[in-house]
Amino acid sequence: MGGKARLYFTHGALKYLKKKRNADMQIDDGDDYFKERYIKNVEEGHIERIEEMIKNCKEFGAEFFVCPASMALLNISRDELVDEVDKITGLASFIAESEDFDFIFI
Repeated sequence: MGGKARLYFTHGALKYLKKKRNADMQIDDGDDYFKERYIKNVEEGHIERIEEMIKNCKEFGAEFFVCPASMALLNISRDELVDEVDKITGLASFIAESEDFDFIFI
């Protein structure tokens, strides 16, 4: 506990960092089972909405990084991303700048 978090967003995760996303955006990929569970858990107050998670992460000092190759592939410009994004950087640079951090790739 007490460490700093750095989050690196690629491909499918980028849509959650777009400014003009649907305010009610939920998990919209994959199995309907997971969508239903997500919605149910948000409604019951067990987890936060995605936009609340982003806001809370920033309040606790998390840094958000975005992959430029994924942005190009999905035709997303910097202007379309939320203000919470700290930097657009390639994975190799992100890893080099994060040498004092532990990594979990999911």
